[in-house]
Amino acid sequence: MQPVRAKPKNRKYANKGAIFEREIRMSNAGYETRGIALVQKISTPWNVVRDGPRIVSAFPEEKSTLDFRGTVRGGTSISFDCKESEDERGLPLKHIEPHQIDYIRKALQVGEISFILCYMKLLDKRYFIPGATVLERWDAWQQNKGKRGFNYIDVADMIEVRSRNGIVLDYLAGLEVG
Repeated sequence: MQPVRAKPKNRKYANKGAIFEREIRMSNAGYETRGIALVQKISTPWNVVRDGPRIVSAFPEEKSTLDFRGTVRGGTSISFDCKESEDERGLPLKHIEPHQIDYIRKALQVGEISFILCYMKLLDKRYFIPGATVLERWDAWQQNKGKRGFNYIDVADMIEVRSRNGIVLDYLAGLEVG
């Protein structure tokens, strides 16, 4: 008799965002090949707790900034995070961490272009959300906690991202840079 293996918990979350992130990585490779931009994934350092050779748990050492950072031809710095939403109205603000808002705010203050890319699962569309819009909606949400309509960024406030010129998701198309 074979031993029974426990099914992994949260199986549906194991690859959450993996396809969307792969599209972004392919886009970044296309930008690099064409000399348009150099954008890289920012790794989050992890502390791993072991009991001998067995991993008991793991947790982030510190809060990360955003998922990706880079430079667009001409020297413009960019930073962005990737989110997914199953809410057809838009991106729930609870999906954004306060430390990410702090980073976007500071990045914009020093002239970096910072934004969020959002995959709307029910619409099967990808969107660009400018950092200024993210901050505007976040601040309104903080001032109106508990009130309806303030807890998400509306799809109408997002810019659809499409494939263009061989780039899988040409998220830089809307930027006025190099």
